[in-house]
Amino acid sequence: MRRSLRGLGGLGIVAGLAWWARRFERFEVAGESMVPTLRPGDFVLVDRFAYHGRVPRRGDIVVARDPRDGERLLVKRVARVDLHGMVWLEGDNGAASTDSRAFGPVPLDHLEGRVVFRYWPLFRRSSSASIPSTMPSVGNASVGGLAGSK
Repeated sequence: MRRSLRGLGGLGIVAGLAWWARRFERFEVAGESMVPTLRPGDFVLVDRFAYHGRVPRRGDIVVARDPRDGERLLVKRVARVDLHGMVWLEGDNGAASTDSRAFGPVPLDHLEGRVVFRYWPLFRRSSSASIPSTMPSVGNASVGGLAGSK
């Protein structure tokens, strides 16, 4: 009996890890469109299930497929969501961002997930207010977009 319970516990751990690996994905930020919120070389954790059954909120930082090149991923801030299921995305650094101001609104199904937090670098020295590494999703990205961790 003890052996079978131990086996079930191990199976539960494996199942939990598999679920976590499917739900969350890590990315490295490339480009300066989200500066100062996110910078090139930052690593973020993205919740791929964040918008299953719910629409994004204004201010969420999201990973989305570039509407001009579906293979390319972008990180941007949600500026607004309309009633037709279209999302207006903007980078925090407008001067360095190619976003909905250039390519228009993006369909909801282009959203890959919500940035949950930046996990690297752990700390950042800055001349302005520091941004904690566990900052909730806020911000945008530029043409540089994201480089996947796969």
